[in-house]
Amino acid sequence: MQKNTNPGLKWGLLVGVIMIAWNLITWKAGYEYLFSLKLKFIQFIVWAVLGMLAGIARRKELGGYIGFKEAIKPIFTTFILSSLLVAVYNYVVFNYMATPAFLEISKQHLMKDTEWLLHAFKAPQEEIDKQLNDLKNADYRVTMASSFIEYLRNLIKFFIVSAVLALIVRKKAPVGTKP
Repeated sequence: MQKNTNPGLKWGLLVGVIMIAWNLITWKAGYEYLFSLKLKFIQFIVWAVLGMLAGIARRKELGGYIGFKEAIKPIFTTFILSSLLVAVYNYVVFNYMATPAFLEISKQHLMKDTEWLLHAFKAPQEEIDKQLNDLKNADYRVTMASSFIEYLRNLIKFFIVSAVLALIVRKKAPVGTKP
């Protein structure tokens, strides 16, 4: 009898806790680590690999074979839960734990990283100036509404990542066998 489970539930909680711990460690290490683009990229890779493990766990439950549709469910569930936990964590940090200077420091790091990226992609100087001006004038307060909107944006990105990971995880059963 085939188990009808979704390892994404377990993995989502686990990954959410891991990502929160990651953020707490980098926060304790200092702002240069907390806002580091390199560490954010590494964190994203770790997040993706852990999400993929949910799909692999489901494939093992199904006897070693899994289709795309069945693979994307646990992977995307992992991202839904873990990013919800991270969104709640970020709301709490920005509204109850961070110092008033934290928003300004966050803004300065974002502006610096944006300028670096735009220069790296050889954007015209007027575009760089426009983007930096927009960032300078943006509202950086973290509200329930802004947290929810950011969560939804992340879900769109994570759905795309989930689809790619599901393509990697899927494994068709040999012809003539039932999965």
